[in-house]
Amino acid sequence: MKPITTLFLLILLLTSCSPQRRLSRLLAFHPELKTPDTLVLHDTIPIPQIQTDTILRLSTLHDTVTLHKDHLQVKIHRLRDTIYIQSKTLPDTIYKTHHIPIQVIKYVQTDKLDNFISKIPWLIIGLGIIVILVIYIISRFKRS
Repeated sequence: MKPITTLFLLILLLTSCSPQRRLSRLLAFHPELKTPDTLVLHDTIPIPQIQTDTILRLSTLHDTVTLHKDHLQVKIHRLRDTIYIQSKTLPDTIYKTHHIPIQVIKYVQTDKLDNFISKIPWLIIGLGIIVILVIYIISRFKRS
């Protein structure tokens, strides 16, 4: 292979990079661009009302008894020789909140001077390659 072709392929190989690799390298050098954030998901689970009735014959109950506990209501009532047991669960809703940590990349707009200063090494390398190519071409014409 000719030295110019080898030099051109080497320069092409050194300057190519995937966007994912560039981003990971940028975040490795500047961790302040990566800010931790939390994604909050609210989940709602409705619980329907449940109601049951039961009838028992019992001559020993003489009064009405009502029980309340949280969302459960039980009512026991005697009418003549029959006992009515009525229970009811009030409807309820359970709210769940999920906190999911994520990383957010903060975009910072650079000013034009910083952008130009960051390109100076590439400009010097490009000018150096052009100077080397011109010297190489001139030296080939002087030999002939």
